[in-house]
Amino acid sequence: MDSIKGQSSINKAMKAPIKIEQTALIFNRYFTVANILKVIALLFLCLFIYKKSNQSQQEDDNSLTYLSSPKVDDIYFLDFRLLNENLRPNEKYRLAKVVDITGEIVTLLYGNVFYLRQQSLKDSIRYGQLRYKEYFESKRYDLKLSQLKKMHDSKAIYMIKRPEHNMLYGNYINDPEPKKGSALYIPGKRENLAGLSFKKSSYLENNLQQAFEHFSRSAQLGFAKGQVNLAQMYLNGEYIDKDLSQAMYWFKQAALQSDKSGVLKYVIVCRQVSYCQEGDFYQELTYAGVNIKVKKLDFKLN
Repeated sequence: MDSIKGQSSINKAMKAPIKIEQTALIFNRYFTVANILKVIALLFLCLFIYKKSNQSQQEDDNSLTYLSSPKVDDIYFLDFRLLNENLRPNEKYRLAKVVDITGEIVTLLYGNVFYLRQQSLKDSIRYGQLRYKEYFESKRYDLKLSQLKKMHDSKAIYMIKRPEHNMLYGNYINDPEPKKGSALYIPGKRENLAGLSFKKSSYLENNLQQAFEHFSRSAQLGFAKGQVNLAQMYLNGEYIDKDLSQAMYWFKQAALQSDKSGVLKYVIVCRQVSYCQEGDFYQELTYAGVNIKVKKLDFKLN
């Protein structure tokens, strides 16, 4: 019996190296350098897809935020096939820029260039094409926030980007101009600048009150930009109750000084008010000697 047990132990000892060798062969077969590299590549691919998915979701969230609270110079990425059926095969995508916000009306300029691929829109910004004035059309499109939301829901606006310090994708959105200092005193200019500073200072509890008071002084002193900023506060109901009559009054005061934004913003509000006659406004500007360009009017100036 002892000899049989001894022989069994010897057999087991002889079989153990064979199992180890088999395990080593299996390990070497499945864990070659090539297979390890494939596993690493697969992990990187999964990580890349995960990051792209998160990035896409973040871009969608940002677009909704920018859409609900638009700012001047926001860039809209458009799939223009959903807005115009009469396009050439290579005319698919287009850029637009927010150039003005008057109450619930957002004014856009469309780019003159159409693109075949979405990546080309980003490249055009990266290469600084938006810095040139000729890039955007001169025609202005006044759209309600509800219209922009419908465009976004239909994917006609498929992404919105907000530049930081006039830059997006590493280049300027607007051509930076050197600041020109002037020792000339202009009544109301200092008060307007102070109002702008207070309006941006959200950490102050009474910042809107301070802004309103400074804009009011600026407007009373006849400074056109101060009059426009005061009108904006009346129009948006910031600090004070919303008052379209006061907003229109101060927009008109700025317009009578040939301030372009005053003219454009007055017209936008005028079209929302039943008692306002756009023709009378242009006539009043003409009598005041304001040099304006009026395109495709539905009326004639007498």
